[in-house]
Amino acid sequence: MPKLNHLKPKAFQLREEGNSYGHIMRTLGLTSKGTLSYWFKDLKLSEKAKKKLENNIRLATERGLLSFNLKRTEKIKKENEELRSAYSKMVGKINDRELMLLGATLYWGEGQKYFNSHYGKYPFMCFANSDPQMVVIFLKFLKKILKIPYQNMYAIAMIYPNLSPEKSIKYWQELTGIPLEKFRSYTALSRASQGKRPKNLLPYGTFQLRVHSRQEFFKIRGLIDGIIKSI
Repeated sequence: MPKLNHLKPKAFQLREEGNSYGHIMRTLGLTSKGTLSYWFKDLKLSEKAKKKLENNIRLATERGLLSFNLKRTEKIKKENEELRSAYSKMVGKINDRELMLLGATLYWGEGQKYFNSHYGKYPFMCFANSDPQMVVIFLKFLKKILKIPYQNMYAIAMIYPNLSPEKSIKYWQELTGIPLEKFRSYTALSRASQGKRPKNLLPYGTFQLRVHSRQEFFKIRGLIDGIIKSI
């Protein structure tokens, strides 16, 4: 230890400045904490040094926690991506029967299912959602499985007062391919939102698709009934 004595004055200075053992060791190139413990065994720190040391320890702890949280966040993000990728590959190619079940299930969750409707004597198909991917998949079900042509579809952009009807209709029309003349917009204002709903929540509102056909409605109801019975 005598060969390190030339570092002792600097070590005391750093300690009096409120630095931790770890900081002093890194600064002086020491490899053993025991050396500092031996040097500082009789050292009485001033109140100023004690407060600075406590503050440095707190800051170091916060930095350590921040570093830990950042690493943990990155680890979770990577795990999420790996899980998503692995389970995406499990799906494979969707056949017509699977598309039929998928479309019926989407309507079961997001469509009008009531037999009695105040819109008319007979029930009709009405599906609404703001998720563009879900809308595209449901449309594929209608066209490929139920063979419903565009001319039998009616589309509505359900928007809020702070949204542009033209932009919303343009977005949903380009996404779905439904002719523009089949579109209209409807401004929905709930008592809860009072027109204050932020634009970025639903930037193009909600897409609603109607097919005024009692037969098509009961086709989907039948598919839903079949799913229920089979499970």
